[in-house]
Amino acid sequence: MRPDSRLLPALAAGGVALALVALVVASCARPPAPSPSPGATTASPGASPSASPNEEELDTIEGIDGRVPVALPSRIELYAGAVSVTPGQPLTLHVSTTARQYAYTIERLDATRPSGRQVVVRSGAREGHDYRSLETFDTLERTARANWPATDTLDTTGWTPGVYIVTATDADGTTGRAIVVVRTPVLVPGKPAFVFTALTYQAYNLWGGANLYSYAAPRAVRVSFERPYAFGDGLGFWTRDDDRILRWLQLRGLDPQYTTDYDLAVNPPAVAPRLLIWPRPAEYVTASLRDWVERHVDVIGDMNVLNFGANGFYWQVRLADPETPGAPEDIVCYKSATADPYATVDPALATTRWRQPPLNRPEGAVLGAQYVDVVGNGFTRYDYTVGAAMPSELRAGTGWQPGTVIRGLLLGEGDLVYPGSGGLAIMAGRAVTPKGAPLATSVTIRTSPAGARIFDAGTFAWADGFAPATTDLGVTAASFEQFNRNLLAWLGFPVRP
Repeated sequence: MRPDSRLLPALAAGGVALALVALVVASCARPPAPSPSPGATTASPGASPSASPNEEELDTIEGIDGRVPVALPSRIELYAGAVSVTPGQPLTLHVSTTARQYAYTIERLDATRPSGRQVVVRSGAREGHDYRSLETFDTLERTARANWPATDTLDTTGWTPGVYIVTATDADGTTGRAIVVVRTPVLVPGKPAFVFTALTYQAYNLWGGANLYSYAAPRAVRVSFERPYAFGDGLGFWTRDDDRILRWLQLRGLDPQYTTDYDLAVNPPAVAPRLLIWPRPAEYVTASLRDWVERHVDVIGDMNVLNFGANGFYWQVRLADPETPGAPEDIVCYKSATADPYATVDPALATTRWRQPPLNRPEGAVLGAQYVDVVGNGFTRYDYTVGAAMPSELRAGTGWQPGTVIRGLLLGEGDLVYPGSGGLAIMAGRAVTPKGAPLATSVTIRTSPAGARIFDAGTFAWADGFAPATTDLGVTAASFEQFNRNLLAWLGFPVRP
């Protein structure tokens, strides 16, 4: 039984302030919404961020029943009954539609195939049911759940580990999608592992009217996997960055193992992969996951890290027993040690920023860099400049020199090299904060005392460089390609031409 089973109701009844206000943003159309600004860009190790402003200073905007008034759409929607399965485990689908019938296709993403995917299942016509009335909303913890029954159970015997997309179409012509990982049953030390960041995906999921931000209502303190993703046509962030990163890796001959941050948190592996690849920022992590990463990076030194995002390891979360037996565990995050009722029981598990008391574990200490602010208005692109500290092995064959400008890759949120971590800024970003103040960021590498190597892109837009037809980098696409090949070789995985 998880310590957060019903979030310690006796403690919660004792005056815990659950009227947490919203992080109000203008739009959720960009990946992802801004995190609260920690202020100064050169915080010393262990320093807490200054609020400028943070969530607690924003006005509450309440909707119906204290949440965003969300009318569930009269179209097909679906979700998987698990974040991931291993080959041979049953996979359940939970489908709701107002139409009389529906059918679905399940495909494994594989960029080495001409179509970019492999069809593993094509269903026949299935009887449709409208289950929208089963949705519930907990007004105390602000948790939305679909509660739909399992409509389809699939045998995954023989399925290859990877990322799978379920596309369902009903008789009325509406379409819905879901994403699920068939994970590698046992990670082995000699190969890379691609990590689907399900915890962060779910933290931003607004289906049912609340998430850990709740853009127009008080935020939730607990979110459930028992619901579809409200954005990305049911795929969450996948088509914004992650798909391009996986496609690039697959086309370069990298045959990764597959897992999720949820699975690494629930059951940290006995051994580590040689390279851990984070496509989407792992903004929300559990203590078990962070401890596992730190042990293999800083103590054993047998795992390198490739972080293609920014704002990693920002919030600590806990996992709690779900409403439905056998469903994935819920995610709990109060975003405040003083508001979290469990913080008095075990301060080390307080759901607040990692850099703040009582945790005092700055994320930059392991990643080499950490979040400093939203970049501009979140939509404006800024440039990177190659620094003199970039090792020659990373510049080899690129034609890049100190002072070379890489255009437009700094977007969304930015990280900056963290003092005392051993991090090395190999590119410098120059931008402004949402308030117009100068903002320094960096692309960072770090070598741990145990010899592990870490790369932190420090932006949400690194994957844009893999789409040269739509992105003007100011340098050749071939040079950006070569840099990333050099990067993989530096991390222990040279790839084919």
